[in-house]
Amino acid sequence: MQLQPATERRDGVKNIYDPEQNVRAGAHYLSDLLTRFGSNLELALAAYNAGEDAVERYGRHVPPYRETLAYVPSVMKVYQRLIDQAHAS
Repeated sequence: MQLQPATERRDGVKNIYDPEQNVRAGAHYLSDLLTRFGSNLELALAAYNAGEDAVERYGRHVPPYRETLAYVPSVMKVYQRLIDQAHAS
């Protein structure tokens, strides 16, 4: 997970290279974003990528940043593929 220093401090991450600490903090942050954005996964992903303030600045829409506009659908595509695989099992 890519963690900002504030997220690392908030979640008590001592070593960002420790997979357990890193993934736990990243999952916690994504959970917080989902709560903040009313379980809207696309907005939570946009906030993870571009920052919470950017999503708020653009009226709770995905900010029109090239990287974010590519990131959100890319992650959603993988997520949907995983959901489809789980249902097929």
